[in-house]
Amino acid sequence: MQSNFEVLIDKIITSDSFWRANYYFRSMKKQPHGGVARVFHPNLYLNHYPADTTVLFRSKPKEIEFFFKDIVDEALEEYEKLDIDAEEVLWYCFEGDFWYPGMRLLTPKKQFEDRNNSCPLIWDVISDKKKFLDHFDISSREVVYGLICFLIYDKSIRIQGLKEIIEREDLRESHNKYGLSIVNKAEFSRQGFTLEDKYYLYNIFFDTTIGDPFDKVPYTIKVLTNEINEFDLYMRCDELTAIPKKDKVETATMDAEKFRGITLAFVDIEKLINKKEIIVHYDPKKFNKIIMMIKPDKDSDGNSFYHIEVEQLWNPQMVRDSYVLTNYVHSQYYPESQSFNHIDFSVNQYEIGVYTEKFNDNVSNTAVSIDKYGDEHYKIWCVESDRIEIDIWSKLVNATLDEPFRELYYEMFTLADEKQAVKEASHSRTQNQPSKVL
Repeated sequence: MQSNFEVLIDKIITSDSFWRANYYFRSMKKQPHGGVARVFHPNLYLNHYPADTTVLFRSKPKEIEFFFKDIVDEALEEYEKLDIDAEEVLWYCFEGDFWYPGMRLLTPKKQFEDRNNSCPLIWDVISDKKKFLDHFDISSREVVYGLICFLIYDKSIRIQGLKEIIEREDLRESHNKYGLSIVNKAEFSRQGFTLEDKYYLYNIFFDTTIGDPFDKVPYTIKVLTNEINEFDLYMRCDELTAIPKKDKVETATMDAEKFRGITLAFVDIEKLINKKEIIVHYDPKKFNKIIMMIKPDKDSDGNSFYHIEVEQLWNPQMVRDSYVLTNYVHSQYYPESQSFNHIDFSVNQYEIGVYTEKFNDNVSNTAVSIDKYGDEHYKIWCVESDRIEIDIWSKLVNATLDEPFRELYYEMFTLADEKQAVKEASHSRTQNQPSKVL
């Protein structure tokens, strides 16, 4: 038989409102050092990233954030209906590592105010096994809010792939067939952007790493808005992660680290690529791979261009789930102008069995090639412009890849440049040497 408290917890964590609150908070992606993402594992933000709700109690601890109000109202109704002992809930939430929210949320009774000013009263209560209700003035709403935040912290929902997100998301009405809306007039900030009267979080897969300690926007947004003159920018605008702009809350802080990108230049691509080419670069230590596919094509006006696709492939042995997500960047390069006119970022999802065969790249045994496209293809953002320089493309690709793949991406081009240099030097020596008669 479940206790009333266990019934309440089950009702909370299985409700749609809890899923939405959990998804919203996970999409905020508060980084441990203020803004530099450290992604060293596949599917991190969906299933393996700590949802540390303690950050919500730093500035306005007694104010229930807008995105938690629905689940708090629903849980409060159940809490009062089931006649649950508040003392039991408080000990469940605040006895362990979650004591800080308790210190910020709970108001000491008047006779304990001086004690609390010298040392947190909650420490005494916990260490001496005293009663919370004897030492704090506590409302039922505060009890339930503390419980909700603890459950997100302790029982974060595991999201079972892109299908679950797509089924639940509520896209802004004005979106294209890829689910993207034009956001040229948006006001961007560290964890989201304001568009008209709403504040949208960046998509859960969007890397919010900043470029410099005092940057007010993610590095990707900085490159897009500062380095491309005229463009159309499209992003996924999910009403599930949107709130009225007056209720905007951000947990981002100043960061002491700097995003380090790369700069590269293409060799004469037309002399190298005559048909579809696949380039794979491999990490012999961690066994990750990065793949680049280059395919020639013509646009509707007959102009030649190249599809350039970059995808990161995690070592299958690192995957803990039944599926794996990979970051994927597609772009269109025009050799005549030596520039791009289109770049988009997507997430691909693969069933783990198929993915392993793709990664192993053994077509004769599995009939699955390394350039196989994902079972699900989920677009995050897209930028279109008449001219996007090569170095801007390289920065955007580098910023979109997870950290272990940035070095591989860099090596892919430095090694290619070294080979080209050796080839050119060898050709030059051959041209300058006198001919020999044998």
